[in-house]
Amino acid sequence: MTMKYVEEYRDAGLAKGLAEKIHGISKKKLRLMEVCGTHTMSIFRHGIRSVLPPGITLLSGPGCPVCVTAQKDIDAFVEFARLKNVIVTTFGDLIRVPGSGSSLGREKAEGADVRIVYSIFDAVTIAGENRDKDVVFCGVGFETTIPTIAAGILMAREAGLNNFSVYSANKLTPPALAALMETKGVDIDGFILPGHVSVITGTNAYRATFEKYRIPSVIAGFEPLDILKAVLLLVEQNEEGCPALVNAYSRAVSDEGNPKAKAVMNQVFEVCHAVWRGIGEIPFSGMGLKKEFQAFDAALKFGMDLPEVPEPRGCACGQILMGLKTPEQCSLYKKKCTPMTPVGPCMVSSEGACAAFYKYA
Repeated sequence: MTMKYVEEYRDAGLAKGLAEKIHGISKKKLRLMEVCGTHTMSIFRHGIRSVLPPGITLLSGPGCPVCVTAQKDIDAFVEFARLKNVIVTTFGDLIRVPGSGSSLGREKAEGADVRIVYSIFDAVTIAGENRDKDVVFCGVGFETTIPTIAAGILMAREAGLNNFSVYSANKLTPPALAALMETKGVDIDGFILPGHVSVITGTNAYRATFEKYRIPSVIAGFEPLDILKAVLLLVEQNEEGCPALVNAYSRAVSDEGNPKAKAVMNQVFEVCHAVWRGIGEIPFSGMGLKKEFQAFDAALKFGMDLPEVPEPRGCACGQILMGLKTPEQCSLYKKKCTPMTPVGPCMVSSEGACAAFYKYA
């Protein structure tokens, strides 16, 4: 028997043991929110819901960066694509998200120069190869992505690429958790906190929110054992009435996080207000370019300040991101809204709750 199968048998036994412990102590009905979109996909892919007690509900939160991007920002990306001599560079998921009247994918099909890149460094390279055109990078991401975007801007400045700019729709995670706790109707008994984000931010980034709201919170990795362990810890905290902020992903996450990544991020960006899909404006939850880097601010460079616009009629993406609804409760789900004809970003992104429900549920 190979080592791979030995590990699989071992993990299966450990998973069974964790599930049995959860069943053994779970008495209360609990609503637990996995904040990260990668957690959402892992939960579905490994059938985590099927081994939990019926009284435990797992909710998908505002942890998909494409999903929480406001409609006006999607419209801005489309408008960039319509400008002459502009190359729009973007991550793959974003290209199919519908704006108010179009999408980057539709604009590309009609002749716009829209290119999918794997990192901002690809976009900087494109700018260096096309100095007669402006290259705009669609900056969408959380603390995991923001440091690399900052590093890309530093690279562009060092190379003297005046034709490169970034539209920043970047978001910070902890303020969104606080906003959820302040939203009427939101009922959450515990957070499964994101692993990738926490590698950068560290456990300490959540302490202020935890101390204010005293909600059970566990940082978790992405393997089935990680997620089941996080659920067990949250159930224990709720049953015992002893909320805690626990780092259950210590093999990757420290209290302080990654100081070098945070230093690069804070060198280029500063905290600002940001609009989140479905939630609205959350104070100090975004990252905008500092004054000394505003030459790389695409919104300023092109005067791209679009008004707020409503989300697509009937789309419950915003409510799903806040745990107020599940995808099946959206009137458009599997009807007007499918992966082939998405209405909202939750059906587009690989980390979107609707896409996960559609594929696995």
